[in-house]
Amino acid sequence: MRKSYAILIALSLIFMLPLLITMTNSLMSEAEIGLNYTTKLSIFDAVEGITQKFVQFVLIPESVTLSQYAAVLFKQPAFIVLLMNSLKITLPVVLGNTAVSLLCAYAFTIWQWKHKEKLFFIYIIVMLMPLQAVLVPNYIIADWLHIKTSYLAIILPGIFSPFGVFLLRQSMKGIPKEYFEAAKIDGASDWYIFLHIVLPQMKSGIAALSMLVFIEYWNLVEQVIVFIKDYFKEPLSVFLSRIADGQIGLIFAASCVFMFLPLWFLAIGQRNLEKGIELSGVK
Repeated sequence: MRKSYAILIALSLIFMLPLLITMTNSLMSEAEIGLNYTTKLSIFDAVEGITQKFVQFVLIPESVTLSQYAAVLFKQPAFIVLLMNSLKITLPVVLGNTAVSLLCAYAFTIWQWKHKEKLFFIYIIVMLMPLQAVLVPNYIIADWLHIKTSYLAIILPGIFSPFGVFLLRQSMKGIPKEYFEAAKIDGASDWYIFLHIVLPQMKSGIAALSMLVFIEYWNLVEQVIVFIKDYFKEPLSVFLSRIADGQIGLIFAASCVFMFLPLWFLAIGQRNLEKGIELSGVK
């Protein structure tokens, strides 16, 4: 058993190593980062007879400084603008997808209607299709609706993604049917059942879906490249790839700021998820 724990801890450290390097290197000065991570030869290297340089991964900085964060947050106005662009895309998708998925999952779980399972099977097929397969149809529809250069071309497909319906339906099927039967006998409407019986018991499912959707659209790249042509409308995820080319001294701090919101959202969602599971266990 101890060997298994040791192996798991070692694997965890290996997987966390890139994150640790990013966080510790964000406390380095720009000169130190340039010295460790630049492969271009300088005049001083030529004098010393150095013909080739390699990237050196350093975990502990020689001197701790917050100059990277100051440069990113206060000397890069575009960074804050692009951060807000990411929120403009991510938050509507999370809220809209959660609401639509809850309503559709309720219809697929509680209501009895013809061809319900066949339609849900189509949902699963669409969910299994890769992004590259649906990107062209999405582009055609966005062009037809005249929204191909706006955020709506990204937000609307995200809101109506079938993954949320699949996830919440599986969670909703765990609610005992006796609850719904008793509520209908008492004359409760569908809205009352949905708001007072279903939603209170779906907190763990909602938390899980919100975390997954938030992280997916926070790290959005492909759809932005296809639809958004204006530099000032791009989200932060696309900007990070560009800042790495010209200003390597800022990439670590920018990455840490970029990771903060998903990690915070993940921590809050994980807490709600655990509470929902505990309440389900008590019931």
